[in-house]
Amino acid sequence: MITLIIGHRGTGKTDLVKRMQLTMSHPEVAYLDLDDEIEKRIGKTIRELFLEHGEAYFREMEKQIFLEVLQKPYRDIFLVLGAGFDVTTVPADLHVLWVKRQTDLDGRIFLNRPRLNPDMSPLQEYIKRASPREVRYQEVADEVYLMPEGIFEHHHQVLGLERRILSGQLHNITGGITVESSVFKKAQRFELFKKRYAGRGVDYFELRDDFLNEDQILQFIQAMPEEKIVFSFRAVKDRADWWSSEKAQFILQKASWIDWPLELGVPTEVLDRLAKEKIILSAHESVHLFDLQKLENEVGHLKFAPLIESFSDLQRLNKWQQEQDDSRSFLPRSKDGRWAWYRLLQKGRQMINFWREGQGSAGDQPSLFHWMMTPIAAKSFAAVLGDPVDHSFTPVEHSDFFASRNLPVFAIRISREEWDVAMPILQELGLQYAAVTSPHKERAARWCYHPTLPAVNTLYFNRKTSKWMGTSTDEAGFVELIEGVGMLAPLQKEIAVWGGGGTLPMIEKVLPHASYYSARTGELREGSESADGVNPKVVIWAAPRVDDTYMPPADWTPAMIFDLNYKEDSVGREYAQLAKANYESGLKMFVAQAQQQRMFWKECEEKA
Repeated sequence: MITLIIGHRGTGKTDLVKRMQLTMSHPEVAYLDLDDEIEKRIGKTIRELFLEHGEAYFREMEKQIFLEVLQKPYRDIFLVLGAGFDVTTVPADLHVLWVKRQTDLDGRIFLNRPRLNPDMSPLQEYIKRASPREVRYQEVADEVYLMPEGIFEHHHQVLGLERRILSGQLHNITGGITVESSVFKKAQRFELFKKRYAGRGVDYFELRDDFLNEDQILQFIQAMPEEKIVFSFRAVKDRADWWSSEKAQFILQKASWIDWPLELGVPTEVLDRLAKEKIILSAHESVHLFDLQKLENEVGHLKFAPLIESFSDLQRLNKWQQEQDDSRSFLPRSKDGRWAWYRLLQKGRQMINFWREGQGSAGDQPSLFHWMMTPIAAKSFAAVLGDPVDHSFTPVEHSDFFASRNLPVFAIRISREEWDVAMPILQELGLQYAAVTSPHKERAARWCYHPTLPAVNTLYFNRKTSKWMGTSTDEAGFVELIEGVGMLAPLQKEIAVWGGGGTLPMIEKVLPHASYYSARTGELREGSESADGVNPKVVIWAAPRVDDTYMPPADWTPAMIFDLNYKEDSVGREYAQLAKANYESGLKMFVAQAQQQRMFWKECEEKA
């Protein structure tokens, strides 16, 4: 079988295929990248082809060599396509795997790839092309792999899980998945879906009458007779004649549960026709909680899935679910998917819980990868706390450490204003280990009453003493990042620090004689030793991407940018491109400080 791997620029398709070649190696299977094949054939880099001949020429060459690669004599071929490949020309009988990341539409800035629209900013260029590509990928994909953020190498837990997902060797999946209409678009797509999930321990498949037509619902039930089905009423329509039809009788008989939402009104027909234990009564608006509870004794299960905005509401409704945990399920929803971590925490604690392969029916449904990474009914958990956190590498970086303790690692977004409310609630829910990022490092220091540090990035909750302990590993990571640059005081005169936030005290300790500038005003910070007319050779970029971030003066000509961020849309990347400077992302700093975090947590465990 030929599998085409598609996805946005910078998603990590090429690295994925390299990992597959290591973990799924077979002499009759080829793992190829179309860009590599083009470069071998033409004898020039992709960048050179773009610069010398333009994009139109490259696209024609891309199509030609693509067709040649399909003729290679291998049993199976996994072929990475460039983000701009015209996927509408892909033959219908090929398997298309869309590799997707949560941050795809945030934008990415590249320092080693050809610019396609140099008249735009690098971020605008990416975003302009990403949105229409997203639509095309959605149209042609037979399977979606929601790949987590992070560096997989040397992390056995994530490498093993990725191999099982991509080779179709998952078992004991649990939870449920909502079946989308795209599954039925091609016969091959449905067969692949069955191969991935039939007999793999999925608790139930949800068939919604607003997503699927009756023929698709019947096809699914007949094709997967051993699987449990939740048939969910969602469409607003007249069902007067439907109840007595043969199709309705078949669906109602074969489904393990019937889900009726209160948004469609009182479930009179459902209550009259079905056994109590077969009925799930659901509600998706906060105002319906009282009405939901009034009918609790007449149905088998309650499912409450409202939009909520606060940790206080999360705590209140979590307690509601726990009061009757065998007959109630709480599935919080948000506009940006921020409660996915809570749904993971509830794995094994309530009857109804969904994961997703692609789009899913709610943004708060966790990916299959994160679902499988999460142990059932974990007693406590670890998390990275910050805003934003979707880009965080922390869950992957610490995956082996916490897997050995049978604990999950979540990414939890907490806004600046929510910290004091959120932390006691998270502690109550089981938070024990935390990596803390912007904008909370100073608050974390106050939270653990640290006697000397003004900012900490690592917390541990001692259950015996009911006290939080904290430390900062940023200094060790920062020293690793800059690799001794500016350690001598005279050399620090040629270093400028742009921004700083919660890391500023740490940077000042390491580089006391550098020049310090506010990224919000562009002005020299009070007490800085810089002289007028400074033109630094090194810029330490410590500013986030916010609307009021200033760029350094246009007459600066730094040779090197050290970025404390590793996020791919960092303004530090953009500045390095603008200044034509060498660039080092904050990834090295992140890995070094993460190693120190694990040492701190281990010491805390031993003392506890």
